[in-house]
Amino acid sequence: MARPIVAIVGRPNVGKSTLFNRMVRKRLAVIEDVPGITRDRLYGQASWEDKSFLLVDTGGFQHEPDEDIGRQVNKQLLLAAEEADIILLLLDAESGVLPLDAELIDKLRQYGKRVFYVVNKIDGPKKEKALYDFYSLGVEPLPVSALNGYGFEEFMDSIVSQLPSVSEEDTDYPKIAIVGRPNVGKSTLVNSLLGKERMIVSPVPGTTRDAVDSVCSYYKKKYVIVDTAGIRRKGRMAETVERYSFLRTLKNIEDCDVALIVLDASEGVVELDQKIAGLVFEAKKGAVILLNKWDLVDKTDLLLKNFEEQVYQKLWFMRYAPALTISAMNKQRVTNLFPLVDSIIAEGAKRIDTHELNEFLGKALSSKEPPMYKGRQVKISYITQIKTSPPGFVVFTNFKEGIKAQYIRFLESRLRERFSFKGVPVEIYVREKKK
Repeated sequence: MARPIVAIVGRPNVGKSTLFNRMVRKRLAVIEDVPGITRDRLYGQASWEDKSFLLVDTGGFQHEPDEDIGRQVNKQLLLAAEEADIILLLLDAESGVLPLDAELIDKLRQYGKRVFYVVNKIDGPKKEKALYDFYSLGVEPLPVSALNGYGFEEFMDSIVSQLPSVSEEDTDYPKIAIVGRPNVGKSTLVNSLLGKERMIVSPVPGTTRDAVDSVCSYYKKKYVIVDTAGIRRKGRMAETVERYSFLRTLKNIEDCDVALIVLDASEGVVELDQKIAGLVFEAKKGAVILLNKWDLVDKTDLLLKNFEEQVYQKLWFMRYAPALTISAMNKQRVTNLFPLVDSIIAEGAKRIDTHELNEFLGKALSSKEPPMYKGRQVKISYITQIKTSPPGFVVFTNFKEGIKAQYIRFLESRLRERFSFKGVPVEIYVREKKK
């Protein structure tokens, strides 16, 4: 990766997510006064003066946790430390030195990385006397207040002064958002694509609370994979954490180039799947419908074509999105996603020459003209493309009100027959030609 990586680690509830948000200057991490809110790693871009880097937030380190989730959080934290160029070990001035801090320091030393020992919750010069306790750890403490910004400028100066030099490599990679309801296999799919465990995978629905970005390569081309929190029914999103996660997922859909809508093929399309696909459709994003857990489907009396048709009957508004059967657990057909994503991005960026468009329009009108409007003939005189990603077109008519939604759908169908636009939505606007 071209940009350096800085990882924030520490025990639970020392302010890692608050510091992360201040460093990236956005509210990206979920913040609650409850230990253990951040389970997965969360990536964001940070910059200071003329230097930029990738910042990683992690879950809180625990001593020999009893639960499997806690053990995986520790594993994720140490993976982040292994990836990082610089590690920020966040300590808590209010609670002072705890045995868990010393344990984590010992674990981090094995990586041989540059570690900054950052003492948080020092909100003024008078609080700096709390630093003396941390000298007992054999480290040089760095004071900061993630909440109010005390010492933040000096802190950032220290960090960027130790960043390794970066290569002038293009980091504007295609962004792929993986969306779906909880427990359909989104995180398992990410792990299969990346070839290593980046996400916490658990049979407990809702394990992924924040969206988590990872960069992966396929035949030397890089992609940003964003695993989003599973979207639940509104009635089950009462908790603050769930609400933040839902809003983050919406934002990730808005920011992505292509959305992978993951369904559980063994269960078919349920109402919540329809709503999630509707969010992607409303955001006008390129999409692929992934029929995951295909290995669990009884295919003895089921043809793929019939199954896909059942899917499109439920997701009738997304017939333009290709469907792909996969098994994320067994890694069946998962790498087929990358060429498909590339083709969808290319289709979204496609621009059609105006002369060619109007030749198309003439043939479409000769096969089906708009119906009469208030006893008068509705005429379409011209069509032109006004934007890409997604493709947008304007048709000019003598009576705007006479072009109904049904005729717009007819034009879209003919556009797709002629120019494809597979995997991307098409927008057609109607304007009344000035007399």
